[in-house]
Amino acid sequence: MNRDKDNAALTRAGPLAWRAGAGWLILAGGGSWRAGYLDDVNAAALGWADLDRPVAVLPTAGGSTLEAEALLEDYVDLGAPSGYVVPLFDPVGAQQPETCDLIEDAGLIVIDDGPELITLVRSVRESPAMGAMIRAFEGGTTILGMGAGASALGAWVAETDTKEVDVTRAEPGLGWLTNIIVAPHFEGTEDAHRLQQLLNQKRDCLGIGIPEGVGLGLGPFSEVENVGSGQVTVVVSGLEIEV
Repeated sequence: MNRDKDNAALTRAGPLAWRAGAGWLILAGGGSWRAGYLDDVNAAALGWADLDRPVAVLPTAGGSTLEAEALLEDYVDLGAPSGYVVPLFDPVGAQQPETCDLIEDAGLIVIDDGPELITLVRSVRESPAMGAMIRAFEGGTTILGMGAGASALGAWVAETDTKEVDVTRAEPGLGWLTNIIVAPHFEGTEDAHRLQQLLNQKRDCLGIGIPEGVGLGLGPFSEVENVGSGQVTVVVSGLEIEV
């Protein structure tokens, strides 16, 4: 483990750097868990999680809890303990002590996929809920970001449409990956182009493109594990390298 110029403890593996802790950090490209796309990722998450503690799902800020509650039931079917949906929908929710307690008590924290990425990041960033997540991770809790949830954990996030990234509206992500911009639902040339648009503005960062059904596990002792049958793509200065 190393420390950067801001004295934040980091774990490193090659060019990758992420927040240090005793838990695993998992980035998933997304996809329908109902259709089985995330079976491999969820199995890995449960294998690394502390199953003596509950599962906590953070729904996309501003979203419905129905999908999150169904996801919890699916985890129970896979052998996980019972859990709960954390009522974190806006900055007010991220300030509540009850919300922080639910986050800190969990053995697996799942940041759900959804359309409200910027709202989620603004709600959690620099909040007591963020502090609770950090303490949980330092104590051994596994954190799984699904789709937009994985993107939120990166250094920067930006609004997108179907063709372009609005780089003028890019803003800091949650920063669990200090030098990485995460692109979930990654399919190929067009997605690589959108990611490169953002990297052109943030030249100290790497891009990671993660297809649906694929995950990247980052462990407490610099482990890096590809989960699922697809490949993660690293985009650096216009180059694409599968890992």
